[in-house]
Amino acid sequence: MTVAVPSFSDSVKEAENRLSRLLEGCCEISVHQELDASLMSAIESIDHEKFRQELWYDRGELDDRRGRRGFLCLIARLDGRAVAFDYGYEGDEEGVFFSDTTATLIEGKRVGSTLFALEIIHSHESGLGFTKLTTEEVDEMGRPLMLIWGRLGFETVSSDPSGNVEMMLRHTPERIRYLYDRYIRDG
Repeated sequence: MTVAVPSFSDSVKEAENRLSRLLEGCCEISVHQELDASLMSAIESIDHEKFRQELWYDRGELDDRRGRRGFLCLIARLDGRAVAFDYGYEGDEEGVFFSDTTATLIEGKRVGSTLFALEIIHSHESGLGFTKLTTEEVDEMGRPLMLIWGRLGFETVSSDPSGNVEMMLRHTPERIRYLYDRYIRDG
């Protein structure tokens, strides 16, 4: 039996419906291959509110990332206010999408997970076979990030003594469908 993989455009619409219901407001998800000054400001604002200072990206780093091949940025807005972003680009390895950063001002409502799942669906639809990320084993709030990503199907590729872990997810129709059903499908 063939597993049906949802399209990226249908997934975005479904994600907007689900998040609008969960957040009790109007949620819109915009998709960008380029960033203008206002989008960069929105990303910086969320980035600076959610992460400790040593993890902040400056404009030069954002400029570098937005210029990479296959750049994709998703911005979630609730009632017009930017509340989350997710971005990545094609990695240095053939067929691999590198998921750089996901951040949300709304915790516990699956906003970040939804954007992340959309990113994976997009990279799969674009013909890439894997998504790779770098994370900490445990973040400053004590969350076991390596275990959280592992539950989504990511496997550890490497780790270093400082606690940074490189993980990778193989795109399969079953995995894409699982992410869609868990984080995007409304109902």
